[in-house]
Amino acid sequence: MRKLLPVLAAVASVGAIATGVAAAATPVQVVHLSAPASGLRYSQTVLHAHSGKIEIVFLNHAMMKHNVWVEKGETELGHSATIGMGTTKFLVTLKAGSYNYYCSVPGHEDAGMHGTLVVS
Repeated sequence: MRKLLPVLAAVASVGAIATGVAAAATPVQVVHLSAPASGLRYSQTVLHAHSGKIEIVFLNHAMMKHNVWVEKGETELGHSATIGMGTTKFLVTLKAGSYNYYCSVPGHEDAGMHGTLVVS
């Protein structure tokens, strides 16, 4: 039995890792953003989140296609799919700071489809 204990402990450890029990999962924060049924704008112009993994869920109420891109300066950090009338989401990992989000469909950002994501 003494020889079996280390083997059983190793098997239990491998099983825990395989099921994700041993590794502490980093929590993902969910932030919601939407676009109204008409107009070239987001419903929110300022979003707030805590640093770390952030899932941005974008709900587009319009038939017109839109997306969401997140940038810091000129560095693109992540983006959603371009969709009409539906929901899409994407993950970004961000440190504390201020980030821009915008729609990359030509003309949409210039028309006002942009905002600020404040990460603390």
